[in-house]
Amino acid sequence: MVETKPPLPFRCVVIDDEPPAIAIVSNYIKRIREVELIASFNNAMDAKKFIETNKPEIIISDIKMPGKSGIDLVKGLGYQPSVIFASAYDQYAIHGYELGVIDFLRKPFSFQRFNDAIRRITRPKAPLLPELQKNDPFIFLKADRIIHRVMLSQVFYFQAFGNYCKAYFTDGSVRIYNSKISTVEELVKQHGFLRVHKSYAIATAHVQSISNQTIVINRTPLPIGESYKKTVGSYFKSYSDGTL
Repeated sequence: MVETKPPLPFRCVVIDDEPPAIAIVSNYIKRIREVELIASFNNAMDAKKFIETNKPEIIISDIKMPGKSGIDLVKGLGYQPSVIFASAYDQYAIHGYELGVIDFLRKPFSFQRFNDAIRRITRPKAPLLPELQKNDPFIFLKADRIIHRVMLSQVFYFQAFGNYCKAYFTDGSVRIYNSKISTVEELVKQHGFLRVHKSYAIATAHVQSISNQTIVINRTPLPIGESYKKTVGSYFKSYSDGTL
């Protein structure tokens, strides 16, 4: 009988100028058998030297740090690791996705959210076979200078983000696409999506509850805009008296 060796773990480097943040991520990594922490750094300059020499498969980095930022670090690498950015500042997310990062974690984040991001690297989902997609509508949106297929059954809602939009997925991930929400609305409204606010287009299949002011999806209350209340009321009138 041939003995099979277990697969080697993904080697990971963590960069953050705050020691408590490094400690949290380090503890999370210890709980994931597929990943091994091989080094941590509090600045991007020292990290870059180590990364270029050892070429880890995964980099988890803060963005805003003294000196070189996490974005500068990733831009300057001579190879393409799987990158997860972790930051307290949402405004940096778009820069990360333009670089093709795997995920953006907004601090503070839970172990489950962290594990979901890691699983996108260690256990990527196989693409669905064409015959399984017939009843699963999708659209194409651009991000990271790449056109992506977005499976609409996996989207909770879209949120306006300036000239971009965020998509909140059922696996807990958030992606930013190079399209205004008005453009996305036109693409998805025939597939069970409803504009409920100037900033939100929601998947009605995921609505948990609705009141005069809010719609709840995935335990998240989203506002109903004044100018959208009539449209929302009409949409749900078969389930109520038609008023909100």
